[in-house]
This record gives sequence, structure tokens and C-alpha cells, in this order.
Amino acid sequence: MTPERDRRIVEGYGVVFDDATRLAHVALLAWAAEHPDGDGWPRPADVQRFAKFYGVSAARLGGLVGLLPRRVGRRVIWADMARSPEVGHRMGIETFSRDALVGYGLFRASWALFQRDGLTLH
Repeated sequence: MTPERDRRIVEGYGVVFDDATRLAHVALLAWAAEHPDGDGWPRPADVQRFAKFYGVSAARLGGLVGLLPRRVGRRVIWADMARSPEVGHRMGIETFSRDALVGYGLFRASWALFQRDGLTLH
């Protein structure tokens, strides 16, 4: 990626995601990083709790941290694309909602930047 693409990704975050979603995202990542029982990444229940508190889409917020929800009958199952990306690809990435994929697109773009630069994504 070029510096121009890097800048567009950062600018896109402010354009595509509203203030409440960005606040929920930052709060969720900070909480997960400090939570003593976790591995530094949020779980689906965390996404749902923060989405409800901030009044934002759980699918979009989940996508921002690599968690993609999908309704199967009456249940919602979550593909953990941060820990096990192969699961979501086996299910078919196109089966997830547009809302979840918008968040996931930024997650993947950010992940690529951090991997390239050897940084940690939290």
C-alpha cells in the first residue's frame, strides 16, 4: 500500500462510520485490551453489549473488530475472522450482511497496514 492509500483508509473511517460507532469501536477495543480474562480481542457478547450501550449496529461494530454475525434460523452465529478467518470463508463471506461487511472491510484494510508496518492492532 502507498501512503496515499493509507491516508484514504484513515479518512474513510471518519466518513463511513458515524461518531457513535467510532466511539463504540474505540471503547470496545480499549475494554478488551484491559480485560484480564481475555486475549485482548472482544467477544461477540462484548460487541452486542457495547453496540446496545452506544445505540449502534452490532453487525457493523462487530465487523470493525473482525466478528461477523449471521442469522441461522432464530439464532445468530458469529464468525471470528480475527482469530479464525478460515471459518468465515468456509461459510461464504457473501452470506454476511452488508452492514457487517462494511465494518469488516475497514478491519481488513487496517489489519493489512499494521501487518505491513509490524504494528499491533489494538
